[in-house]
Amino acid sequence: MIELEALQDYFAGHMGSDVRVTRFRRTFPGISRETFLVWTEEKGAEGGYVFRTDALGGPICPVPLEYEYRIIKGLHATAVPVAEPLWFDAAPAIAEGRPVMVRRMVDGSNDIPGLYDEGAEAAARRQRVALEHAEKLATLHSLDLDATGFSDFVDIPASAAECARADYDRWMRIFREVRTDPFPLVTEAAFWLEEHLPTSAPRISLCKGNNGMGEEIWKDDRIVALSDWELAFAGDPAQDWALSQGMLTLGDAETTLGHYEDVAGFAIDRSSLDFYRVWEVWKAVPTLNNGLRPFLSGKNPRAPRLNLGFGRVKLFEQLLGMMIGKPMDEAAHIVAEWRKSPYRPENAAN
Repeated sequence: MIELEALQDYFAGHMGSDVRVTRFRRTFPGISRETFLVWTEEKGAEGGYVFRTDALGGPICPVPLEYEYRIIKGLHATAVPVAEPLWFDAAPAIAEGRPVMVRRMVDGSNDIPGLYDEGAEAAARRQRVALEHAEKLATLHSLDLDATGFSDFVDIPASAAECARADYDRWMRIFREVRTDPFPLVTEAAFWLEEHLPTSAPRISLCKGNNGMGEEIWKDDRIVALSDWELAFAGDPAQDWALSQGMLTLGDAETTLGHYEDVAGFAIDRSSLDFYRVWEVWKAVPTLNNGLRPFLSGKNPRAPRLNLGFGRVKLFEQLLGMMIGKPMDEAAHIVAEWRKSPYRPENAAN
């Protein structure tokens, strides 16, 4: 357990003795990684920081924390809004040898109060929010991966046509490495999906991996920081729209995608989008199942690890079983109906 005195010594060691930690609190649920909001007093002014470390036994997502830090550090020099990354520690004592990343706190919230109010004005607001998100994704997806240095440490597909194949091969390797059970139905679904891999993409983009409502920091209906980069990868930008946490249902989906395409300067293949909606369900299996291993070993006894790593995974397995052999657009529709955005009430105005 992290205590105030230990945080004080840790921050003073990095920032100087004139920095005093005044308070901190842990954010929840924090199942994959532990995140603490830290407030300081610095020469009479208040500072705010985010202290992030792996949970006991390791994270759920099979991605090192340092990778997420390097992504944010690279983005901070671009037009993509992210929190300022400050430092990374590979194995500090304060976290009992677990890696730590510290970034500056951004003034805003991952929630937008009143977004789902009834009436035409609220509906118009939701569309504006969706367009704002589209603009930020277009900025991200338009980055030059060589000029920004991401190609130095991010796996880059051999060509745009190989984006889906590269992601498929990478996640199949992860699946074989981390799975705790045979999951024959998931394997069958993988072979079925392999038969439908898209063979084109508008470009190779840096993709966020998981984005939309609940994942970004908002202020006055504008995104002030794109957050949560642990699943970032280089690939087809259509993938980011496949797991955009309800952004395509905030307003008219074609209006949102059309605005994105105008800003980005390239189009999203709707058939590829259908495939990636199903593929994201498959990828959730190794991602969540990986978090079960520390529970089974006794390193992390938290019950949510069991619920997500096995219980939730079995739900995804059943969903995949429902879709095997169906036309991809039908399978994508099943996903869309099953995975309603958790941030949108059922009685929200259309």
